[in-house]
Amino acid sequence: MTLEWNADDVGDIWRSMLNPGELPYKFLDMPLANYASTSADAVYKNGKRVGMSMFTGYSWNERAQLSLAVIDGDIKDNEILTLVWGEENGGTSKPTVERHKQKEVRVRVASVPYSAAAREHYAEGWRTRHA
Repeated sequence: MTLEWNADDVGDIWRSMLNPGELPYKFLDMPLANYASTSADAVYKNGKRVGMSMFTGYSWNERAQLSLAVIDGDIKDNEILTLVWGEENGGTSKPTVERHKQKEVRVRVASVPYSAAAREHYAEGWRTRHA
């Protein structure tokens, strides 16, 4: 599935970097936020872990922060879930990871492909086939 990050929550992450003396949320690099060889951010529904988010990035065309996710099969399009951005306990000792705090980010489960143009105008194929 695709997860569309809540714009206000993304703004909170960016604003946290502008407050000297305060521990910020995990840096959200743009356009791609892959700070390790692979990422796996927990995704929750009503406090229960329902999957993980990977490959986070910003789409200029869609004006959205998105990630790909593997989530439970009973989760439907447009449901709002919670993604936990950042590492536990202030981050690891890896030199590529700054000290930070975690942020709960609201995410909306979105159609695949995310782009309406791709969903509506691409030729029939594996991207448009429904199981």
